[in-house]
Amino acid sequence: MKKILSDFKVPLILITEIIVCLTFGDFITEGIKSGLYALSLSLKEMLLFALPFVIFSFLLNSIGTLKKGAFSFVALAFSFVIISNFTATILGGFLGIFTLGQFGLIEKVTLSSDTLAPLWDLNLPQIVSNDVALFSGLIAGVLLSLWGDEKGQNIAHKMQEASLFFLKRLFIPLLPIFILGFILKMQDDGLLTSVFKHYLPIALLIIIVAVSYLLFLFALAMGFNKAKWSQGLKNLVPGMITGFTTMSSASTLPLVIEAVEKNTTEEFTPGVVPVSINTHLVGDCFSMSIQAIAIMISFGYDLPSLPDFLLFSVFFVIARFAVAGVPGGGVLITLPVFEKYLGFSGEMLSLITALYILFDPLITPVNVLGHGTFAQLFERAYRRKNRVLTPKKTLP
Repeated sequence: MKKILSDFKVPLILITEIIVCLTFGDFITEGIKSGLYALSLSLKEMLLFALPFVIFSFLLNSIGTLKKGAFSFVALAFSFVIISNFTATILGGFLGIFTLGQFGLIEKVTLSSDTLAPLWDLNLPQIVSNDVALFSGLIAGVLLSLWGDEKGQNIAHKMQEASLFFLKRLFIPLLPIFILGFILKMQDDGLLTSVFKHYLPIALLIIIVAVSYLLFLFALAMGFNKAKWSQGLKNLVPGMITGFTTMSSASTLPLVIEAVEKNTTEEFTPGVVPVSINTHLVGDCFSMSIQAIAIMISFGYDLPSLPDFLLFSVFFVIARFAVAGVPGGGVLITLPVFEKYLGFSGEMLSLITALYILFDPLITPVNVLGHGTFAQLFERAYRRKNRVLTPKKTLP
């Protein structure tokens, strides 16, 4: 019980903050709200200032430390991850535009005429853009992997450790404060109640769409064999339950590998799981793209055009390779992408961060199902690529 409460600590704090702001927000003085809002904006500036280094270091270490012999295998796996994540992001976004935008499932919120102003402004310079850091990390990682220099790989590892220290020890403990200021801002603007009233049904929509999509792909990977499909899903259930309680795909790694070993016939297939466990997150891609469209509608933004959303999806998917395995890491790394390519304001960034954390217990099991499905499809593709014929194995 203690372990479960610890795993759900951040969502529980967030839910408590929302309830307190909804109940007692009108009794909090304008000065306190303004100060907490300024603190949230300052923390956002600090995060955006440090993110280029975080993105570069994670990409450099994750790609640069690959062994030469494993590079072709991992490169193919990464290519499949990109295709899968991109497809899920596009489908989620288009579904959001079609259902939420066309049928009016999300109402436009009306802001209060008196806008809360921050008590102070902190403007930090952007020395390196996130785009440059992203592509530089990819290129440097590939070169380091091919070069195989041990000293360079040790430096890459130390850079990632520094990034993890910043996220785990400095920023993540302040995450409740980061979100609190923006929640108070939304409460003061009169949109907090309206926003959360309309976003709970969206969680159900996301689960239905993402699970249906993955179940179809899983059936495809199993050759539409009902017995194999059913047994294969049963093998993944322990990992999905663990994902729900821990809200971490990484913690499900041994269980997913065990399930993949039972579901597949090739010895190499389980090796794709560690490569993709933190990057192939179909549930996140569906969830965040649908949420993004809903938030844009809520705040009265024009829906993105096809070229604009495609551009957003490209950078969003690439940024997923720099995701840190910390609470909220899946959304923190991608905040600059939402800000630059969809025009998100501070309040919108805070809202998608809060929704990500609140939905995480429901989305992580979907990601686990995606890991199992990905391994099945990867085996079929890899065998076809290498024209390997192997005997069939009966699932346990």
